[in-house]
Amino acid sequence: MAKFVVMLRVKDGMFFAEEWLACFEKIADEIVVLDNGSTDGTYEKLKSHPKVVDIIQTEGYNEGRDKNLLYQRVRLRKPDWCLWIDIDEIFEPELTRAHFDELMNSKVFTKFAFRRFHFMDREHFAGSLYRLNYSAGHDRIMWRENPSGYFQNLIIDSPNVKGIKGLKYNTNFRLKHLGYINKELVDKKADIYRQIIPEKEDIFQSMYLKGERPIKWIDERHHVKTVMLNQVLNMLQMTHIIPKVIRKIKSAF
Repeated sequence: MAKFVVMLRVKDGMFFAEEWLACFEKIADEIVVLDNGSTDGTYEKLKSHPKVVDIIQTEGYNEGRDKNLLYQRVRLRKPDWCLWIDIDEIFEPELTRAHFDELMNSKVFTKFAFRRFHFMDREHFAGSLYRLNYSAGHDRIMWRENPSGYFQNLIIDSPNVKGIKGLKYNTNFRLKHLGYINKELVDKKADIYRQIIPEKEDIFQSMYLKGERPIKWIDERHHVKTVMLNQVLNMLQMTHIIPKVIRKIKSAF
């Protein structure tokens, strides 16, 4: 069976730690953590969990530095597959390790992508066209480990692994992004970003999900409304793919 290692970079994530561990202890073989200076008990909570096999600490906000440092530690665990995830993101509850084993047994694909839904509270996610377009894009990736993999050395916004060659498959696995449901945590995150890129104030304000249409979340993966939502997102995704294909064709001539 493939060895699946989950990597987590976190600071002051105690608000989500319990349910995050409950999700990933069922999916991952091992969890490797980088704590960026937590003061709320997050470090102690994660360190005490049996699936957390390594935990390191850094100071000062530097996303690219931390992710590459964490990736070095993950590689010492000899993983077959890796997943980068945040502590405010959990998979829908019906997914089991068997679902991930099926993906990891693939002889064709080296990357699998998952959709994220931005929650407004515990029961509703943001349903504007802008947010649904975002969810359609599959912006979290699990990958077959390869020495060519790396993260961009950017202080902020170094989201997904780079350098992993091969084919990617966009799954219908759904992630709940709960990070926007707590205003205090959103304020803290916005303040950190504001110090680094103050010119992006409009982006920080969008984190508060103002004026969004709430859509009721359904945990059942095969519920008719869940299936219909996936179909809508698949159609929205085509509006992303077609322009990319056209640009590649034009660049070839």
